[in-house]
Amino acid sequence: MKRITFIILILFAVSLLAQESESGGNFNMGGGVGSVVVGSQTYSRIRLMPELKAGKFAAGLDFDLLIDSDGNIREEDWDEWKDYLNKIYYVRYGLRGDPFYAKAGGFDDFSLGKGLVMKNYTNMLRYPEVRQIGLQVGGNLPFSDLQLEFFSSNLAENDILAGRAQFKPFPKMPVPLVNNLILGGTVAHDRNQIDGLLDSDNDDYADYFDDYPYNDNWHNEVDRHRDYYLGLYQEINGDSTGFNNWFENSSILPRNPSFSDLGENDVTVWGVDYELPLYQSDLFYLSNYGEMAQIVDHNMGFIFPGFYSKFLIFQINLEYRTYQDDFTPAFFDYLYDEQRAYVENDTVYVKEQLLKNKVKTHGWYGRITSDILNILKLTVSYEDMYKENSGNYRGIWGTVAFNIKYIPKLNTAEVSYGQTGFDNLKYFKTSNAYIKGKLGYSLASNTELVGSYQERYIDKDGSGKIKGKDETEKTMSFGVQFRF
Repeated sequence: MKRITFIILILFAVSLLAQESESGGNFNMGGGVGSVVVGSQTYSRIRLMPELKAGKFAAGLDFDLLIDSDGNIREEDWDEWKDYLNKIYYVRYGLRGDPFYAKAGGFDDFSLGKGLVMKNYTNMLRYPEVRQIGLQVGGNLPFSDLQLEFFSSNLAENDILAGRAQFKPFPKMPVPLVNNLILGGTVAHDRNQIDGLLDSDNDDYADYFDDYPYNDNWHNEVDRHRDYYLGLYQEINGDSTGFNNWFENSSILPRNPSFSDLGENDVTVWGVDYELPLYQSDLFYLSNYGEMAQIVDHNMGFIFPGFYSKFLIFQINLEYRTYQDDFTPAFFDYLYDEQRAYVENDTVYVKEQLLKNKVKTHGWYGRITSDILNILKLTVSYEDMYKENSGNYRGIWGTVAFNIKYIPKLNTAEVSYGQTGFDNLKYFKTSNAYIKGKLGYSLASNTELVGSYQERYIDKDGSGKIKGKDETEKTMSFGVQFRF
């Protein structure tokens, strides 16, 4: 009851603050009411999102009350200090490229380097079921145009860490092109891939190995029925002498393994790259670049040559790529938090173990972004890699976003799809695919109807096909969002 009272006081305080601020000022209040699916349960949602902006500084909070069909607040969102930290949606100073910039909060699309190490990574894949406060800190130093950047996906755990440095080695050399050469290096590290297993109640037992995945007081059926086993022990032995030792150590009473029992499995990926601007003007830009990356204790991948161009309404990348066996590009990608660890037949596997199935390939990667008639923004990427023996390794990614200015009442309209690791695009749903979308419709000047949806897929039985609802992870929400 005290916790609920405290939550209500917080929400009441931020509401009063919003009412006192002038319309269009530096303080805004957003929020909404609706429903959201977490796991397999549907909750009613009451959401308040206060936001403060002052110069280069900006901060936003996300107070999300999920209420079940019995009228109870989902306590898992409010029972630990980390839960209160996770109410920070973001805190930001400056933007990437500024002399100094920093951001703490959610990252829905984060990349470092040219694409072989970390590309399109997100710490919000399971949001709002799993909330992570990440950190990005970077800036420019006043010599050789040196730029440094650091990233952590989760400040509470610091499991996934990454960093990058880039500089101009010859900024004062009176030689065209060479004085604009940029060299860079990137490294990303996962301290323990096994921590990627979902633990909904944060009791140090992964949901798969937890008999009570939504109750942090219990995780083993055996412990829940201790009194039953005590009575049985007394009936057989006449008293309870030695029961505690037998109960805790008996091999005939199976217990689930905790994260500590599962051990640790880290992985590191590093890369070096260059970019050489070839032509720069207001109407046309062209550069050449390349990258080399290695997954530590495994093999390497290369981009060379790579070209980037910006002209008219187009931005285009074209790359020739070569992957050795035992290597995969963008190890830290959009689906990484889902794929970093998984369970099949009670055995835990990590993404790194899948590298043994990767064979030597070479081929092309291309990406085009275009703002078509200022109505439709389209981004499409395609990778076509050729195996030495037979078959291809392909990937496709796409995003379509409508310009809301030309569609009455429409505030947001966007859909994205991605899939990697296929030869022929036979199946829409695979373990390497995802789809997400968002739609917002204006009801009034400060109110809109918003729906969001995301699907990702888990091949739990190892059949190579996604079958049934159990192998489809859905996150969706629907409601009325307001801002004043």
